[in-house]
Amino acid sequence: MTLKTYIKNKKNNKYRISGVDVEIHEKVPSNINLNQVINTALQRIPDHLLSNLKSIKIGDFDVLRRREIQAMYKDSTVYVTNMQDDEDDLLDDIIHEIAHSIEETHYKEIYEDGLLEQEFINKRKAMWQTLKSRGLEFDLGPFLEPSYSRQFDDLLHDTIGYSTLRFILQDIFYSPYASTSIREYFANGFEAFFMKEDVLRLKRLSPVLYKKITILMDKKDEF
Repeated sequence: MTLKTYIKNKKNNKYRISGVDVEIHEKVPSNINLNQVINTALQRIPDHLLSNLKSIKIGDFDVLRRREIQAMYKDSTVYVTNMQDDEDDLLDDIIHEIAHSIEETHYKEIYEDGLLEQEFINKRKAMWQTLKSRGLEFDLGPFLEPSYSRQFDDLLHDTIGYSTLRFILQDIFYSPYASTSIREYFANGFEAFFMKEDVLRLKRLSPVLYKKITILMDKKDEF
C-alpha cells in the first residue's frame, strides 16, 4: 500500500454526518450501507435530542466483546460492533444507545417525577408474580431494584433465559431486555418508538414511557 493510499483510507475512516463524528475502525459487512444507516438514525430523532451525541464509532472493540454486547454508550460516544446481521440490526443498536445519551441531558424530564420508575417496578412485580405462578420462585427483593445489577441480568439471561421470558412477559414488557433495568426499560422503548415497530403495543404496555418519549419530542423550545 502506497503512502498516498494509506492517507486516503485513514481520512475516509473518519468523517462527519449531520454534525456527528463517525469513526470506522473495522468495516461492516458488505450488505450494509453504513452511511445510510447512520443518516437514518440521526434523521429519525429530533435534533434537540441529539445535542449530547458527539461521535459514533464502529469496530471490533474489546470492551464489547468482553461484555458480550453489541453496543454501548459512554462519554457522548456510541460504540457499535461492526459484526452486524443487517441494516436494521445496526440501526436499532445505534438508536438504543442514543437513548442513553438522552438520559444524561434530559434526566429530570425522564425520571425526576418518579412515574417511570413506578411503572417499571409495577411491571417487575407482575413479572415476579408471573414467574412464581409458573413454578419459578425467586426472592422478590432484586425485582424491586430499578438499577442495573449483574446478578439480576444473569438471572434473566442464564437462569430463566430470554426465550422463556419472551413468551411469559409479552403482556408485561415490550421485550425481555426491557426488564433488565429502568435505564434499559427507557432505551428499549425509545428504540421501539424510533424504529417504528409496534408503537401501539408500546403505548398499551408502557403508557408512562410512551408519554415521556412524546413529551421529549415536543419540548424542543425548552431545551
